[in-house]
Amino acid sequence: MSELQVPKKHSRASKLRGKRILIKIGGSSIAGKEALEAFAQDIALLVAMGIKPVVVHGGGPEINEELKRRGLPIQKVAGLRVTDEATLGVANEVLATINDQIIYALKRVQVRAVGLQGAERDTLVAKKLDPVKVTDEKGQEALVDLGNVGEVCYVDPLNLNNLISGGFVPVIYPICSTKDHKLMNVNADTAAAHIAKTIRAEEMILITDVPGLMREFGKPETIIREVTVAQLDELIREGVVKDGMLPKVKACQLAVVGGVKVVHMLDGREKDAIVNQLLSGENLGTTITL
Repeated sequence: MSELQVPKKHSRASKLRGKRILIKIGGSSIAGKEALEAFAQDIALLVAMGIKPVVVHGGGPEINEELKRRGLPIQKVAGLRVTDEATLGVANEVLATINDQIIYALKRVQVRAVGLQGAERDTLVAKKLDPVKVTDEKGQEALVDLGNVGEVCYVDPLNLNNLISGGFVPVIYPICSTKDHKLMNVNADTAAAHIAKTIRAEEMILITDVPGLMREFGKPETIIREVTVAQLDELIREGVVKDGMLPKVKACQLAVVGGVKVVHMLDGREKDAIVNQLLSGENLGTTITL
């Protein structure tokens, strides 16, 4: 169990007891035995305090590595992966493997966890994403079909609510299905936001590999500690939020507008970041509110 001790006078544990917290984590944040064990310890600590975590994970870097190993192309548009049939198969395999690793790590620290593909029991129903508008090198607009990429149109709360009420920690990866059972790759941040609002999560944590939302990328001294949904719209218009950060920020907005009280964007490389952010009252990254 983590050695972290949260002073009682600063602890938010009592306020969060019985509340649902959505934690979205990327595969790279738990790469390696030590990082995975630390994450599992943090979840175990939250569960011991009566908090009800739900985990959603991606695995972008791991998918890229496997695509390279197989000699398959890697292409992204507007921060989203172009996904043909071969890429979808690789993504499904890689994410399922990461899911198994998380489940085993949680079970080793006595956390009752259940792994889920988004498509399982139609938990996350998606529709094919419309072609994305991009601007080419000549400044001309074009539409790009991302292939087997979907957007969530419905989350069935029944299975998730049953698991949470039964004391389990659901661990979900975002390979979802359409109404006619066609598998789709869905952005993990967006899937997490849809799940968070559907299960009425009190708060959502978005684990990244940067210390927060920065006005100047790569410069931690420019971190924006607190921001509202409306202010994020302005940052998008200004071009401060772009590329791979764009779907993350839009997911944060979706969650907050959907009823999640606050979204925390944190650096997963920081030890005990999840527990410190939730329980100590410190702001270690960027918080997004309505």
